[in-house]
Amino acid sequence: MIKILSTEQVRKADEYTIKNEPISSINLMERASKKVAEWVLHRFSKKFKVCIIAGSGNNGGDGLAVARILNGYGYKVYVLLVLGGAGSDDFNENLDRLKNLSSVNFVSKAEDFEGISGEKIYIDAVFGSGLSRDIEGEPAELIHTINQHYGVKLAIDIPSGIYADKHSTGKSIFKADHTLSFQTPKLAFMMPENYPFVGEWHILDIGLSQEFLRQVDTDKSYFEARDYREKAVTPFGHKGTRGRATVIAGGFGKMGAALLVLKGALHSGIGLLTAQVCPPSVNVVQTAVPEALILQDENDYVLGTLHDYSNQDVLVMGPAIGNANKTCILLREVLSSYNGQLVLDADAINILAENREMLEMLPKNTILTPHPGEFSRLVGKAENDFERIELLQSFCKKYQVITVLKGKYTAVCSAKGEISFNSTGNSGMAKGGSGDLLCGIIAGIYPRKKNTFETVKLAVFLHGLAGDLAKSYLGENFMTPSNIADYLSFAEMNLDE
Repeated sequence: MIKILSTEQVRKADEYTIKNEPISSINLMERASKKVAEWVLHRFSKKFKVCIIAGSGNNGGDGLAVARILNGYGYKVYVLLVLGGAGSDDFNENLDRLKNLSSVNFVSKAEDFEGISGEKIYIDAVFGSGLSRDIEGEPAELIHTINQHYGVKLAIDIPSGIYADKHSTGKSIFKADHTLSFQTPKLAFMMPENYPFVGEWHILDIGLSQEFLRQVDTDKSYFEARDYREKAVTPFGHKGTRGRATVIAGGFGKMGAALLVLKGALHSGIGLLTAQVCPPSVNVVQTAVPEALILQDENDYVLGTLHDYSNQDVLVMGPAIGNANKTCILLREVLSSYNGQLVLDADAINILAENREMLEMLPKNTILTPHPGEFSRLVGKAENDFERIELLQSFCKKYQVITVLKGKYTAVCSAKGEISFNSTGNSGMAKGGSGDLLCGIIAGIYPRKKNTFETVKLAVFLHGLAGDLAKSYLGENFMTPSNIADYLSFAEMNLDE
C-alpha cells in the first residue's frame, strides 16, 4: 500500500529527508524537478514547446528547475513568472540559474503564449499543495486564461487552486490533463469532484526517507498490486477448508442478481455454496450454477424464511431481495442470530436505512457494500466528497462495521476508521450487476483470509482488475458484469506472476 499523507506530513517528510539523508533543500528540489522533466521527455517529442507558469514559492522553484532541465534536453522553453512578493530561497536560486540561460524565453503575460506556433505543453507551477486560500485577482485571471489555451496541460504536485486535504471552494483552478505528484498521492486525487482538474495523476519517486514513510501514521492509504497477499490452501484441504457460503438474493423475476453473487463466490474459491431462493426460482439456479446447493424459501415470491445458517462461514444478503415485510423480518432475525461473517448489499442496506434501529443490531465487522445513492440513504447526504469520507469514517467507527463505498477509487473503511482507496476498475463496470458480483467475490475469499478488512480490500482490487482486463479485451461499452466474472481467473494469474 501507499500511504496517503497530509500536506503537513509531506512537509515533515521533506524536512526529515533533508536532515537525515542528508541533502540540501535545493538539491532535493533538483531531484524532484529532474523526475518531472524525465516524465515529459519520455512522453512528448521536442516538437512541443514548453510553457511554464511559475509562482514565487517552492512550487514555482520546481517549475523553474524543470524549465532549465527541459531546456538542456533540447526543448524550446518559455517561462511566465507570477510573482507575489519575495520568492522562497529555492525559488530565487533556481531563478538565478535560469536567467543565465539565454536560450530560455521569459514572457510577460499569458497571451504571449498564444503567439508561439506549434504544439504546446503548459506546466502549472504556481501554488502547489501549499495553497492556503482561494485564488483571486490577477493569478485567478491568469489561470482562467491558460485554461482556455489549446495544448497539453500538466500540473506539478497538484493543480493550482485545489486544496490537498479538504474541499476546494475557489472558482479558479488549473485544469490539468496530467498531475505529476511526488512520492505519495494526495487525498484530493481520490475525490470525484477534483477529477476535472487533476486529470490522470502520476506519482514520481523522489527518494523521500523510507524510514519516515514507514513510521508516519495515517488512516488513509492506496491499495496496489504489490499489496496482494493470498493465503494458499493446504494440499490436504477439502471443501470445508475453502469455506461455506449462503447467498440470500434474487427475488422473483430478479434472479440475475443472485446468479452474479453465486458466480462471484464460485470463481473466488468458495468450497460449498448455497443459494436461498423462492420455489419458482430453483430451476434457474440449478441450471445456471449447478455447483450451488439449494436452500428453498417457504414463500413463493418473497424471501422471508429463517434457516439455520450456523455452519456457514459467510452469509450474503441483499441483492434484489426487495423490501417486503417478511424480508425485513428475515433481515432482523439474521442480525439477531447469525454469528458468522455477514455481507449486506443493495436492498438489505435500504431496509437498514428505513429501519434505523436495526443499525444497533449489526454484528461487529459486518460488511456493507453501498453505491453512493444507498450510502446517502443509510448514512446521510454530504455537501462534498471530503465530507462523504468523513461521514464514512464516523459511521464505521460508530457501528463497528466495514463499509465499501463504491466508485472510481472505491473506498474501503474499517471499523477503526482506516480507509483504503482502490487502484483498479473503470467506468465500464458502472452497470447493474457489478456490485452483486463483488459481494460474491468477498464471500469467496473470506473463509481463506479470515480477516475482514483485508478480505474486502483484496476482493475490491481483484474485482476491479478483472474489470480492467475485460475492458482491455472487450471495451468498456461491450463488457458486462458476467464478463468480469470470466476474467477473475486472469486477474489472479496476473497477480501471481
